[in-house]
Amino acid sequence: MVTHDVHGLHITTASSAALAAYDAAAVGLLGWDASALDQFRAATTHDPQLALAHAGAGVCLFLDERFDEARAAIESARTTVPGHSERERSHVEAMARLVTGKPPEAEAAMRAHLETWPRDLLIAQRLYFLWFWQGRFREMLDLTTAIVRHSPGNSFVLGLHAFALEEAGRCDEAARVATAALVRNPGDAWAVHALAHALYEMAGFDTGITRLPGCIHPCRHVNWFRDHLVWHLALMHYARGDYGRASTIARGAFERRPSAIAGELHDSISMLWRLMLIGQDVNARWQPFAEIARGRLNRQGLLFHAVHLGMALSAAGDWPTAGRQLDMLRERAPKDKSGLLGDVVVPLTEGMQAFAGGDYRKAIERIDPLRPRITEIGGSRAQRDIFHDTLLEACFRAGDAERAERLLAERVKRRPDHYWTSRQVRASAS
Repeated sequence: MVTHDVHGLHITTASSAALAAYDAAAVGLLGWDASALDQFRAATTHDPQLALAHAGAGVCLFLDERFDEARAAIESARTTVPGHSERERSHVEAMARLVTGKPPEAEAAMRAHLETWPRDLLIAQRLYFLWFWQGRFREMLDLTTAIVRHSPGNSFVLGLHAFALEEAGRCDEAARVATAALVRNPGDAWAVHALAHALYEMAGFDTGITRLPGCIHPCRHVNWFRDHLVWHLALMHYARGDYGRASTIARGAFERRPSAIAGELHDSISMLWRLMLIGQDVNARWQPFAEIARGRLNRQGLLFHAVHLGMALSAAGDWPTAGRQLDMLRERAPKDKSGLLGDVVVPLTEGMQAFAGGDYRKAIERIDPLRPRITEIGGSRAQRDIFHDTLLEACFRAGDAERAERLLAERVKRRPDHYWTSRQVRASAS
């Protein structure tokens, strides 16, 4: 029986219970809901032939890095989808290419799919994040501009669009769109995230500190991503110059129960690194994250993640493992068709590790030529600041005054964080 899902798209099932569970799961996946996997599995229990629910479960498992289970779920989707609608067959195949580790094929399949079914928001969201980790923000904005027209008023679409606007530098507009999304759905975690980014880039630190706690509170249903929203609150305090409060928030969110989930690990490492940059003594706090990094050397496919592993290992003083990690990246580099591993990730990791080891001139030599290309390893503007700020601090510590003054002027013009404006004052005084 062909019916319609929550977004008005054809779906093949005769079970109303399966459809209800699938709709809840689809909305949950769009909203970072921790229950999405259980809901997809409930849908397959009610209707074992519901291919889209198997595919949704596969995506959730893939995002949790439970790769064997993810591939098994996708195989179930492929097995059950013959005889279903063309839209369902296309959806399953696009998700299958993602889950089986074929990003270029997944991208091609998703783009083709959305040309015919632009309201298939699960596909749109996955394509959006494929591009996010490739630094392709222009494509993200083009995508959201298109799907906003096809799904007007949908909070998840507005949230995706708001973040793409922020990354394009349209921060006022981003804040307005994110706020509109939150009026429709106060629990839309990605819209909260987009608002946090927009306020941060506009140097609205006090506004962010006031607004974010109330925005984060309704997001109790979400998975680990709630801690990322808390990280943004800590970042507001940090940028404002309240380093003690930022440090306390980081301890509460990330250090009571150190997490190996990649997104949380990035936040943990980058906040400690920021505190280290400004001269805070965080040496004793690195060890849990270095231990996690040691266990993830065989999971360095995400380029942004690989650099952060090297940061944790070197900051903790585990130079043998930091060296081994770099050797693994160098060995993989010739096989990388994109060239990014050898051209960007290896020298960037070398530069960050050099900084941790106190070799500031080497850090400058490695990182400075990469400035135009750091976007290509993904992550947001706020996340990528960690690399640019390390270069800038290395210039000060190495006594490279001309470069320091030039980079500092650029940095303060973009966003006058407390630390860098104080650096500017000190530089002028000297």
